Amino acid sequence: MAGYPELRVDRDVLVVHGDQRERARIRGWLDGYDGPHPTYRIELFTRMGRYGGPYTATGPDMFEALVRLRRQLEPEGVVIAVQGARQDAFPSGMARNMGGGELIYVLRLGRQATTDDLVDTFQDAEVDQLATVRDQYEYWRAWSDQPEKA
Repeated sequence: MAGYPELRVDRDVLVVHGDQRERARIRGWLDGYDGPHPTYRIELFTRMGRYGGPYTATGPDMFEALVRLRRQLEPEGVVIAVQGARQDAFPSGMARNMGGGELIYVLRLGRQATTDDLVDTFQDAEVDQLATVRDQYEYWRAWSDQPEKA
């Protein structure tokens, strides 16, 4: 049986606030289970923002914990440059349920996502690819609402 918490992510990421850039540490754990439901937690150690961290969020998967963390940072104008914060990236239900949201798909309008489109949620992303949580969900809805994708 696994010991909890189980460290799942431990890496430096780029954090951006306007013109300022900082390498900061992000760590994520599988804290355990509430019955069949997992609980994940992430912490971002940064000096950016009014609070100055560490910022912490939990969720049923790593992607949702990242979304909740981003919602704390967005009002302060702080973004994390990771694949999970890209406008065109979103996990499938299977990636969330079976993989804990640690992998996500880069989505292309008019095209079905394939395993070639999978990336690590916490892998570095270009700053110009990032979006707010709202814009990311709107892109995912537009992609999901398309007629059958080839």
